[in-house]
Amino acid sequence: MSSPPGLPEFDLPMIFADKVAGLGYQAGVFRLAFAANTANSEGQEESIKSGFLILSPDCMLELRSQIDQMMNGLQDRGILNFSPGKLDG
Repeated sequence: MSSPPGLPEFDLPMIFADKVAGLGYQAGVFRLAFAANTANSEGQEESIKSGFLILSPDCMLELRSQIDQMMNGLQDRGILNFSPGKLDG
């Protein structure tokens, strides 16, 4: 499977998440746990673990910077609205 436009080519599995299940710092690295909502066999929604990111402090700072740039770009285009204590999409 090829990478989406704008991303380098990596032959690695993708992780889908619609929530951050946890964030921690231990042994010099940040650990981000992700989860996704799915429907079980009875049709009830449940959250399942979907993957982890383990990042060095430098990588975490770079990720934060790039996310801030993307969020500001979305706000400039009117896609997101930042207001105190609230983020609307």
